Amino acid sequence: MSSRSKNRDDLFLRNCAGEVTEQKPVWIMRQAGRYLSEYREVRANFPNFIDFYKNPEAACKVTLQPIDRFGLDAAILFSDILTLLPVSGSDLEFIPGKGPTVHNPIRTLEDAQSLKKVDVEKDLHFVFDGVKLIREKLDGRIPLIGFAGGPLTVASYMIEGGSSRELAKTKQLMFHIPEAYHLLMEHLTQITIQYLQLQVEAGAQVICVMDSWAGHFSPSDYNESIGPYTKRIFDALRASTNVPLIHYANGASALLKPFTGLGADVLGLDWRADLAQAVTDYPDQMFQGNLDPCTLYAPSEIIEKKTFDILEIVKDRPHIMNLGHGVLPDIPVSGVEAFLKTIRA
Repeated sequence: MSSRSKNRDDLFLRNCAGEVTEQKPVWIMRQAGRYLSEYREVRANFPNFIDFYKNPEAACKVTLQPIDRFGLDAAILFSDILTLLPVSGSDLEFIPGKGPTVHNPIRTLEDAQSLKKVDVEKDLHFVFDGVKLIREKLDGRIPLIGFAGGPLTVASYMIEGGSSRELAKTKQLMFHIPEAYHLLMEHLTQITIQYLQLQVEAGAQVICVMDSWAGHFSPSDYNESIGPYTKRIFDALRASTNVPLIHYANGASALLKPFTGLGADVLGLDWRADLAQAVTDYPDQMFQGNLDPCTLYAPSEIIEKKTFDILEIVKDRPHIMNLGHGVLPDIPVSGVEAFLKTIRA
């Protein structure tokens, strides 16, 4: 396990550095979100979601809301995994009731060849401005996590034209027009490395790569056509920064072995993964998670039991407490509070 933290008094960074602490640190994926009334109030000022995440002051405000309300052990930059799409030439629109929609999906080699050249520092300055502002407002209370979508996940939106249950068009491009697929993945990998390096320069103290849709692929296809790109990102960050690295993928228990070779300090597990088996099979790998978000709908005694079950598994090892996926928009705040109370008890 890594020993890269310089702040030995910080609970979150100490666990990332491989320390076993009496209390486990906790943050929640999508902790700034619609389940909070204060978030909805800020969101209402921005009919266009892209305008929302491009506003550093608004991003800072909603990033800090769950910290001020719950006293979490890490903040995560409020942004979106699709920030790289518009600057790459994608006609991206967030449609109410439908979600992200790309009106000019990549389906041919010519489409991939038409990707715009990205000046990461200039084109995405609003993200780095937000990081600097959040760090200033946090004033050293807790660390700030920066993040990006994994190249496969970001590519899938550009190919599918939005969310997909099967990623059929992504696989079709990968298998039938591999030149286009790899050109797109190369483009995204290069700018993601720069994007994350600049987040660290701006003040991010931890980096998380969220490859949400990697679980749609077989281990062989992942190892051949996806994993090498993700590993390049972690290798570049390892060589150029000194911050802990987290990798998360949803529905990807079958890929746990290749994930352990990516170079991340921490692997986030979703609720489908057997945490006890994971820590047995990979004793030197640190994990994050993995409570089912829907547990937070349950009565407090059930939330407490299921959270305690995780704490029992990891009591003798470092671990980052989290959900197995993002908190859902209609989760009751009382459910989040019961989860946090159990960890702190």
